[in-house]
Amino acid sequence: MTRSDTNSDSDRFSRVRLQGVGVMGIRVGGAALALAAQILASRLLGAEDFGRYSLLLVWLLVLGYAATAGSGQLVCRYVAQYAASRDHGSIAGLLRAALVTVLGVGITLGGAALAVAFLFPLGLSKSEVLLACLAFSAIPLVALQDFLESIARGLDRPALGIGPAFLVRHLAIILGLLALLALGESADALIVMAFTVAGLVASILTQYALLRRHLRNVLSGVQPRYDLYQWVTRALPMAGADIAEMLLLNADILILGLFVAPEYVAFYFAATRLAQILAYVPYGATAATAQKYAVFAGRPESSELQALIGKVATFSTVLTGVGALLLSFFAAQLLAAFGPDYAQAAPIVALLCLGIVVSCAFGPGEDVLNMLGQERVCSLAFLSALAVNIALNFALIPLLGLTGAALATVSALALRGALLAYFARVRLGLVLPAFLSLLYPAHNPGIPHEA
Repeated sequence: MTRSDTNSDSDRFSRVRLQGVGVMGIRVGGAALALAAQILASRLLGAEDFGRYSLLLVWLLVLGYAATAGSGQLVCRYVAQYAASRDHGSIAGLLRAALVTVLGVGITLGGAALAVAFLFPLGLSKSEVLLACLAFSAIPLVALQDFLESIARGLDRPALGIGPAFLVRHLAIILGLLALLALGESADALIVMAFTVAGLVASILTQYALLRRHLRNVLSGVQPRYDLYQWVTRALPMAGADIAEMLLLNADILILGLFVAPEYVAFYFAATRLAQILAYVPYGATAATAQKYAVFAGRPESSELQALIGKVATFSTVLTGVGALLLSFFAAQLLAAFGPDYAQAAPIVALLCLGIVVSCAFGPGEDVLNMLGQERVCSLAFLSALAVNIALNFALIPLLGLTGAALATVSALALRGALLAYFARVRLGLVLPAFLSLLYPAHNPGIPHEA
């Protein structure tokens, strides 16, 4: 490798790092707003009502991301590849097909969930049924927001995609609740959910307004081209991985809802919100680099790809490790902001933070596999980890309560990371785990464009 190649690699990673830091900055700002919104809601609602809202919010997010039908990773991957080759016609065709899919699946899934809530209330009160119906009506909105975010990432404009989603949405909840306080009005779970849906609408409109100019530059006067067979065959395993990921990250809360009272769901949910601050680090790395991995699918420069993976994995692990120590140390004080009884969930924060650090330490396996044509084994890793997670939750929650749910999640995250790293090494010749990926140069026979 020449000195100019080395300088080019260094400059490229510097740009990626700056972009990733910018995305993480938005996520941290969004986390602060989300935490403020949830603390305000928990104070106004009380633990029991906040627990009901939290459980329905998790169901909304799980079903909403399931409604994307794999379009998120697909759009990010192929828009990046088509943009690199200036194939704007295929971008236009892909976005039209993906939009129809997202709206169609979102409306269908939302309608089915509403029908279940109306016809099979499962002992829910009238107010709880209304809460569920309001949440499920927003399923297409969550799917649409993820679609817009994926376009922004594919166009290498990740901040435009995630900024509205993580700033505007939570700000709407805060402003709504503060307005109620100013007017001397009370709030319940239904009102907070209404503010959540309003925030979704506002953030989607903002996302589209920010992306419109960039889309016009790419799609203006372009005749759409379609490769439906390739897109569908690639999207299906990605959809399986997306659903498995959402369930993997939320199965603990959903299963807890079957065994414990709503207030304990609220305690655990508050702990997950704190721990998820750490998840913004790998998310920032994903938003800045996933589309760049996709560009390598058509090139043989595996050494450059390996170098990028090593730096991303190590940077993410170090940052999450430091963050985990700080969050664990201050967990009780931070949880107390939700209410006086929430501090008892402090050990849960430490366990969940450990799971995120371990996941980062195994490297960016999901991004690498999905962007380089190995979405089927990626889906297999997620489904395997999900099966273990569900089994452990049902086994450990009755015995250990909230701690059992956290242990199940940590175990599943570790298994998922190990499987993804293994498949990346076997299928692509890439070394993913942090530090090891920096020290071990990949002997790669070439990255297949479509494996």
